[in-house]
Amino acid sequence: MSNYLGRKELTRGIRNNNPGNLVLTNIAWQGKIPNAQNTDKHFEQFTEVKFGIRAMLRDLTNDIDKGKNTVRKLITEYAPPFENDTQKYIEVISKAVGLDPDQTIKIVDAKFYLVIARAIIKHECSPDHNLIYDSDIQDAIDIMGDYNLATVTVTAKKKFKFNYLIIPVLLFFILFTALQSKQTPKKIKIINSKFKQDVR
Repeated sequence: MSNYLGRKELTRGIRNNNPGNLVLTNIAWQGKIPNAQNTDKHFEQFTEVKFGIRAMLRDLTNDIDKGKNTVRKLITEYAPPFENDTQKYIEVISKAVGLDPDQTIKIVDAKFYLVIARAIIKHECSPDHNLIYDSDIQDAIDIMGDYNLATVTVTAKKKFKFNYLIIPVLLFFILFTALQSKQTPKKIKIINSKFKQDVR
């Protein structure tokens, strides 16, 4: 539950709890500080980091749904050339998500969200981007939920975290079962041996 609001020593996106640097609008984002109370006056501010990340991810998802469904189209919309080095931004995000700039984005899930959020936050908020943890991004994903838009289905809620945890649990169970199966015959042999001795 990270909150860096008002920390003037930090980069703008971090101190606004808005690591995607969403520009101030009239959109009623969840967790948004009302415009009248916003002290930045150009970028959105949020009560917690997770709400700022959630707004960023919702904004990206809505753009994908509207046809900005390649990295080039998406980032050109998100970070237009008049105030960004958009080409450099496209290259960074394309490399992070493992897609060519003009390749269609077909999967929007928790893993995609985590990777693209991490890349955008690093690009927008360096050198303070490391103050945003994967758990902050996951918290944002968890409150995104699953929902259907016109051209994209979002499957995100808690699934990435679940998959992350289930692997070591399964490995432990497999190893435990294997050890038990190896020990069982020995126990039987010992019991049988004792039984024979008792009979004699």
